[in-house]
Formats: sequence, structure tokens, C-alpha cells
Amino acid sequence: MKSKLLALAVAASVASLSANAAVEGSWNVGAATGWVHSYEHNFNDGFNISDKNGYGVKLSGEYNFTDWFALGAAYDYINGTKIALGNWESKVHSNVGEFYGRFALPLDSYGSDLFFKAGPTWTRTSYDGDHTSKVGAVVGLGGQWAVTNNFALRAGYDYFIKSAKFDNGAKINNGLLYIGASYIFGAEPAAVVAAPQPAEKKTVRVTENHSLSAGLLFPFNGSTLSAEGKKAVADVVASSNNLQNTEYAVYGYTDRIGSDAYNNKLSQKRADAVAQALQDNGVNNLAATEGRGKASSVTGNKCDSVKGRKAVIDCLAPDRRVEIVVTGDTVKEEQQ
Repeated sequence: MKSKLLALAVAASVASLSANAAVEGSWNVGAATGWVHSYEHNFNDGFNISDKNGYGVKLSGEYNFTDWFALGAAYDYINGTKIALGNWESKVHSNVGEFYGRFALPLDSYGSDLFFKAGPTWTRTSYDGDHTSKVGAVVGLGGQWAVTNNFALRAGYDYFIKSAKFDNGAKINNGLLYIGASYIFGAEPAAVVAAPQPAEKKTVRVTENHSLSAGLLFPFNGSTLSAEGKKAVADVVASSNNLQNTEYAVYGYTDRIGSDAYNNKLSQKRADAVAQALQDNGVNNLAATEGRGKASSVTGNKCDSVKGRKAVIDCLAPDRRVEIVVTGDTVKEEQQ
């Protein structure tokens, strides 16, 4: 009969498979069952424990103040052991109330740990229609494995000191080797980190503006590209190699010195010279080649107060330029 009860208790515990994780600020409740062995002290005159092996069932609850410390309470039912004196023999069963501190060594962030527990107990032990009550203590060692954020398995060994004391001074201590499980309340679920979505590739139209100084490109009042000017144009083409479906527009500008007719003609010649250099570098899609004379001044009225022709010419240098506008497609990645 005893073996059937023990098998039933083990089956009930394993079937629950709820578990525990020592998560700060959480509660857990659990159940366990296992094998009991009784230890005798001061037994004499033929009085003895005739069957030292039995079974136990444990119900427990704990509050986890931190991941390494908890306070707990438990109820243990211990049955199956026997005491005897001569021809007299009686089964012994105990009801144990525990209050204990649980000290843990965390093994992971989910609540797996190794632990030590200790605290006072109150035990009522019954035998042959009589009973004895005793204040004692419990110490225990164990470990638990957090299966999920809310469930873990636990196994351990509890040693109950002064489970029973009889009138003749004989005492019984019990050891409970158990397996069990508990369920946790109040723990925040583990944050779910969404997997980054693959970046979406998108084709966009971009514009690049290159302003080349006429002083670099041409001699003063000239429209023939210098060696430095040809290199500058080649560098513009190279810098736009990452673009697809490119279009080029060339605009020539002069300073305000001289007549409009002269400036328009000079700026057009310079624009044409740069356009030819672009074609020499493989550019075959020219959207515009235009001389704009002294339009779109960069200096504005900055040079109005400058005295002396040479000083004015130097001040107006930024106005003398050729602008190359490159438009093309590029692919950009946009994170979802």
C-alpha cells in the first residue's frame, strides 16, 4: 500500500511540471514529493524505528525579495515509517509546518540556481492514536532549473531536526529527498526583441553640384582649358561614377566687369569647353550647355566698396566659374 501511495504522489508531482524562477519581487507556489528516511536518537530498551523509510509530500510558497534571497513557508506530510517496542508496532506520520529563509546562487537570468534554506519548524507527529508536538528546525540544499520565465523544476534534500520526541526521551529526525515543481507569479515576461527587418532598397534621384573656378580652368579672359582644368573636369566625372542614368548640365558665369554681350559670349565659350572635356571623359548625355554671363553673382554687393581695378578683379573671382550639375539615380537602403 505504501509503495502505491508513493508512486501516486510522484506521478502527481511530475504531472504538474510547474516550475519556479527566483525573479526579484515575485511569488511562487509549488509542490514536491519524495523519499523519507528517519533517524533515531536515544532509542533504548528495545524501543526502535522498525521501518525507517517512507514518503513525503510538500506544498510551499515563497516571496523572492531578490534573485538570491527569499522567505518561504511550507507544509510537509510525512508517512510510512514505523516505531516498535517488542510485539507492538505503529505507523508514524507527521505534519510539519516550515518557515525558512532561502539563499540562492543564481545560475542564469531566468531563475536557475543552487540554494540553501534554513528555518524553524513545528511538527505534530501521530502514532497509535497518540501524538506529540515539537518545535524544531529545517535545513536544506537543492537546485532548480528554470524551464521558462514562469516555470522551473526543483530538487533538494531537507533535514528536519526534532520531528518527534517521545516521553522516554527518544527523538526522530527526518530527511526528505524530493523532486517537485512550482509556478511563479508577478515576474515581468522576458522582453521579446523583434528581429530586424531586412533593409529595403530604394532607387532615388539625386543631384550633385560642382562649382569650378574659372581661374583654375582658364587663363584670364580665355576659354581654352588648362591642364589643371582638364583634370578638374575628369575628377567630376569620376566622382559621379556611382550614379546611374546620369545627366549633365554645364553653366558658365563671368564677373560683372565688361559688357553683357562680351560676358555672355565668354561664358558660353567656357561652358562649351567644359562640355567638350566632359565628352572626352565619356559623358554622352548633356542636358544643357549654357553661358549665363554675369547672372547669379556669388559675391553680390560684397565688392562694391573695394577700390582699385586689380583689387576689384580679385574680389570678384568667385563669380568667374563654371558649374557642372550632375543628376542621376542611386540606391539607398531604408531600415524598416
